[in-house]
Amino acid sequence: MAFQKNLALPTGVSADYFRLTSFRWDRSAREASALFSLFKDAATAAAGQPLVPVVAKLRLTAAEFDAFLGPTALAAAADDVVAQLYAAARETCEDRHETGEPTPGAELISDHGPDLFWDADDV
Repeated sequence: MAFQKNLALPTGVSADYFRLTSFRWDRSAREASALFSLFKDAATAAAGQPLVPVVAKLRLTAAEFDAFLGPTALAAAADDVVAQLYAAARETCEDRHETGEPTPGAELISDHGPDLFWDADDV
């Protein structure tokens, strides 16, 4: 599971493969965060060689945490936390792109914009 979208870095290098590389979640506090890395392509991702170790960070809290990682959401997703974090990143970026406003309780932080993944392909 990953996102694919071409991104030109300020160094002139282009890359197109984004993968969630780490996450943490706290059910009792109802918060989670996930880090996405940027890789040149799928092969360098498989080899664990990121161009940018942290290209984006997703934060979920309160109602947005519940919507993606609460018991009901996880049961519907066959307890696949990683898939839910990708879904949250996608939806957060799409919402931000469409409205121009952040979603309370969901935020993508990136030097490449808060809607980085809105037009990325799922791979």
